[in-house]
Amino acid sequence: MEQHEERKMDLRNKFQAFVLMPGIIMLVAWMLYFIFTLGKMNYQGVIPVIAAPLILCWVCNPFFEINEYKEMFYEDAEMPLKDKIMKYRPTLAGYAAITIGIAVWALIMHHG
Repeated sequence: MEQHEERKMDLRNKFQAFVLMPGIIMLVAWMLYFIFTLGKMNYQGVIPVIAAPLILCWVCNPFFEINEYKEMFYEDAEMPLKDKIMKYRPTLAGYAAITIGIAVWALIMHHG
């Protein structure tokens, strides 16, 4: 039987999970929102672009273990970022879809 030991996140993985991931999602969603509104953004559209990635990465993923979060940042903590990207391509594609959804939500809020 394999013994499963509880691992803790090191500073590098915390940065990847709680700063880099939401930052990339925010940046791409903001760029899509900016392009689709032709630069005429308003606060109703910017709020979802900022809030949704933070809620997803700071609340949903760690507490509900969504999208292989625990495996990506705990079990494969020692894996280099490039290798993580290659291993978790489907998960990252899901984050891309979520990013597009956030941009669409911002557009709906913008015109709503």
